[in-house]
Amino acid sequence: MKKLIYLCMLCNALSSCSKEKIDLQQSNTIQRVPNSTKKGLGLSESRFGAVQLDSLGVSWYYSWGFTSGISTSKLFVPMVFSLNTLSKIRPSQTILGFNEPDNASQSNIPVTNALSNWNPLVTNAVRLGSPASAGNPLTSGSWLSQFMVSNPRVDFITVHWYKGVNSTLFINDMKAIIAKWNKPIWVTEFAPQTVSSSTSNPTKYSQTQVTTFINTVVHWMETEPMVEKYAFHDSRTGTSALFTTTGSLTSSGIAYRDSK
Repeated sequence: MKKLIYLCMLCNALSSCSKEKIDLQQSNTIQRVPNSTKKGLGLSESRFGAVQLDSLGVSWYYSWGFTSGISTSKLFVPMVFSLNTLSKIRPSQTILGFNEPDNASQSNIPVTNALSNWNPLVTNAVRLGSPASAGNPLTSGSWLSQFMVSNPRVDFITVHWYKGVNSTLFINDMKAIIAKWNKPIWVTEFAPQTVSSSTSNPTKYSQTQVTTFINTVVHWMETEPMVEKYAFHDSRTGTSALFTTTGSLTSSGIAYRDSK
């Protein structure tokens, strides 16, 4: 009799473990209804695709290019990455401007060249985002400050932010950018760490710190009318990564999915 009871208990335990495993797998593969029109993702299409967009529950994405090869119902927003991609421009509802023109390893465009080549973006976009600078746009003489001096058409400021897990600093920086140019913002890249920083020091911040940061800043962006869109940046490794190497959600991915 005792042996029979033990076998039943073992069977129930195995069944419970199996169910938990299935539930975890389903949480990473189920197509989720987006809980926000603001929440998005910068997606590297060479690594992942529609499955990851669905599991993360975002409503929009971009891939640093003007076209996307992914079949999905999510809104795709095109970007003119650099001067080399000007020929790809087509009329679009929204266009994101040059990617990190102040970064030699990205689009690397002097301010004068960016301004002289801005008109193709202006004439093809219903709404146009500023170039997204790598450096702090609030710094005196920053690339974006120089670009905006001549008052080019920009409908919203595009922001990148990688300064750790201080949510107060993040929020204050966003408020300052909004106040400086009196325009709405899209935070198209943000995370505690960049890809390179995460590669060299993947556990610089604890999972608890990263999760708290995500929950706090996402809630602020969701409730701040001047933040129109935002997209967490997947660091690929470490605690700032959204996905495992096989494309499943990490703890940070689940936190971002559920944050509101």
